[in-house]
Amino acid sequence: MKQQRRERRQNEVRRAILDAARHLFIDGGYANVPIRRVAAQLEYSPAALYRYFPTKDDIFNELAEEGFRLLVSRETLPTCPPDASPVERLRHFFWGVFDFARLYPEYFYLIFLDRSAPRLKPDSRGIRAVKEVYPRVRELLDACIASSDLQPGLDVATVYNVMCTAIHGVAAMYVCNRLPEGVDPEAYAHTVVDLAIAGLRMGALDGVSLFGTCGDAASGASRRARSARPRRTAG
Repeated sequence: MKQQRRERRQNEVRRAILDAARHLFIDGGYANVPIRRVAAQLEYSPAALYRYFPTKDDIFNELAEEGFRLLVSRETLPTCPPDASPVERLRHFFWGVFDFARLYPEYFYLIFLDRSAPRLKPDSRGIRAVKEVYPRVRELLDACIASSDLQPGLDVATVYNVMCTAIHGVAAMYVCNRLPEGVDPEAYAHTVVDLAIAGLRMGALDGVSLFGTCGDAASGASRRARSARPRRTAG
């Protein structure tokens, strides 16, 4: 019983530290909030905080993992109608990126918009959480290929990251309150998702591998992308 109470208390303190840090990072910017300020917010000593998080980056990494887990939960939310077409299921999946920004703007801002926050390492728990959805993306792409909506040979990591980047634009404008006056954020986000899906259906990413996940295909795609760029002409 004592052990359970101790563990519950430790979990409560960790949660309080993370919540306080998240609010302070959003208000002041990650780089401008020393760990002693987080401790002061909770009326703890810095030494007490260090027992839970040895560095400020450890706090951020924990928050980033939480944020990415929430992102994945919105992408994989099973609310799409069971009789929806493969493309509609793919559209619903990527709509989850904006849904995450709408529901959890602090996490979106901290992870994607605060340039002073540390860059996550490829083997971090947050990045690993994102990569856990790759099999789901593969499943959706395979269904779209089987229905002749997409061509074979799509690289999962490239499709996921490029499509998410497209939707991040409207999500960032929403979180930062920079959308044009009178624009319906959800309608705008749906339009961006539709545009991104249309580009995918037209073959914009066919054979493209930007993240080195398909071996030699990556260098070939890079060469193709470079050759496709418009050249500057003299005069």
